[in-house]
Parts: sequence; structure tokens; C-alpha cells
Amino acid sequence: MTLNHVHLGTKDLKKSVEFYTSVLGFKKKFDHEPGVFLENTSGFLIAIDPVGEIPKFPSWYHLGFCLDSEQKTLEMYRKCKSLNVSIVRELAQKENEYASFFITDPDGYKIEISWHSE
Repeated sequence: MTLNHVHLGTKDLKKSVEFYTSVLGFKKKFDHEPGVFLENTSGFLIAIDPVGEIPKFPSWYHLGFCLDSEQKTLEMYRKCKSLNVSIVRELAQKENEYASFFITDPDGYKIEISWHSE
């Protein structure tokens, strides 16, 4: 069984689509009225629909994305900093073992970006 997609609500569809495409590299797959499906290079989908209210999740809840290398994780961290993306946990790194940090999307969904040597 393979995890195929996650479905998120947003207060501003245009802003969310821009975030996931420009920051995380997703591309529009197809419209899903009134929302949209985005896809990354691994084939993972994010469905985003406009909603009246964003649900409150526990503080530990997040989406996790792994990158292929420590260098790509550091590059993504620098990219997020340069784009003024909200970083809610700064970079934690042990060289050649792991690197990770947490950001939030425009609606406050927490996202972990990481690399692990194992």
C-alpha cells in the first residue's frame, strides 16, 4: 500500500498553490473544483480546497518531506530563509547523519524538511 495524497484546506487557494509550487517544487496536476491537486517529482499529491476555517491540529502534527542529501536540505533551508518562509524550528544538523527543520505554509500547517543518512 502506498500513501498517495494528503488533502488540505486553505483560506487562500492562490497563496497556497504559490507556496507549494515555488517553495516545495510541486506542479499543478489538475483542477478539482473548487480546489486543485498538486504533484511532486515523487508522484505524491497534495489536494488543496478553499475552506471557511482551518482546523486546529495538535502541536506535534506535521507533514514530513525527505530530501535526497544533506546538501539539498541545507539548500532548501537557505531558500526558505531567503523567501521569508516562516521557520518554526531552526535547522538541526549532525554532519553526515541528519539535517532537518520545520516551516509552516500560509495556513499554518507545519512541514518538516529533512535528510537522514539511514
